[in-house]
Amino acid sequence: MTATIIIGAGVIGATTACFLAREGLSVTVLDSQPAPGMETSFANGGLLAANSALPWSSPGTPLQLLKWLGREDAPMLLRPSAIPSLGSWGLKFLANCRDSKYRDTANTLTRFGQRSLRLMDTLLARDAMQFDLGRGGFLEIFKGPGARSSAEAFATLLERMGATVRRLDRLACVALEPSLMPIESSIEIGLWLENDCWGDAHKFTREIARVATAEGVHFQHDTQVTGLEVKAGKIIGVRLAGGRLDAERVIVCGGAASPMLLAPWGVKLPLAPVKGYSLTLNRDEAGVAPTRPIVDDHEHICVTPLGDRLRVAGTVEFAGNDRTLRESRVNNLKQALSNLYPQIRMPVEVNAWCGLRPMTVDGLPYIDAAPVENLFINTGHGALGWTLACASAERIARLVTGRYAPNVGAFKLQRRVM
Repeated sequence: MTATIIIGAGVIGATTACFLAREGLSVTVLDSQPAPGMETSFANGGLLAANSALPWSSPGTPLQLLKWLGREDAPMLLRPSAIPSLGSWGLKFLANCRDSKYRDTANTLTRFGQRSLRLMDTLLARDAMQFDLGRGGFLEIFKGPGARSSAEAFATLLERMGATVRRLDRLACVALEPSLMPIESSIEIGLWLENDCWGDAHKFTREIARVATAEGVHFQHDTQVTGLEVKAGKIIGVRLAGGRLDAERVIVCGGAASPMLLAPWGVKLPLAPVKGYSLTLNRDEAGVAPTRPIVDDHEHICVTPLGDRLRVAGTVEFAGNDRTLRESRVNNLKQALSNLYPQIRMPVEVNAWCGLRPMTVDGLPYIDAAPVENLFINTGHGALGWTLACASAERIARLVTGRYAPNVGAFKLQRRVM
């Protein structure tokens, strides 16, 4: 019998496998893709935003969704066709867009993210991994009317959560990041989050899978999980498209697909798939070489240097499980990038990509034991999967081994699995 089965080989599943193997467990990871990290972890923004791990359920979100409803050029697009599928999730999401709830959740996520980054540093001290890791923080720039007040409110929020934030005028922004010189006059203020990091989440996922394999983890790819097997209230195995596997315990790390596996067993997991887009450009071809991630608050994009590449990420799309790579949304990213870097030489090949982020109603992930014995859940990280991966793996490993009681400890997450 395979003692522990993990469903999903994205950044959450692969990191969980490594942490469990180092607890002495026999682990098999099942995934439908041919290699680790081929879904949501494949081409994300590349930020390890440990000091600014914020939920999307902010007080300003409802008005933004209404203002941008159905607009193809909107940075946050709610497609009318997707509204029925959101159902109660949408109502609960809006109910969490209260200032007090937003601040509480942001504080929890940021402290959890800071813990996760420390765990990653511990991991890197032990294991050599190459994933275009960069240190020295992000620069977020603010432009246009109200920029200074928005930036100050944001900086104050982050500082209250323990982040180090340096306020920079436009000259200091360009001194820190010379690639911004062509738009210097448009920058009102910049915030430098100097303790955050960045890198390639897909490469990290492959590397952590390699480390896990060396610890004895077996990755079984091109394997479609069709269901869970439960007997007398206890997990006994998983059903596959071509057979079945016995299991002593199962951990579901399946991202946006997790609710479908759990629902037949009375586990209500309100997640919504939220589509994100990215471009990946060759830096030499583009002629733009920022030394650190640049977050443009006005254009709603992030540009991250990854070795000889640039990752451009932005745009949020509520469109259900639709994975269509829409040209209009890709063009929006290209235009926003050109506005940030008017000197760019836009390559013919921009390697456009989209993926579904598993979003909870309040932004807190589900890291818990399910009401089915020996069934565990580690999913719902939204856009923060890589940022929270190591702390989430530590949490679930302690739950599985009995060394951690749910909702006890310095990084308390609400227990909501029903």
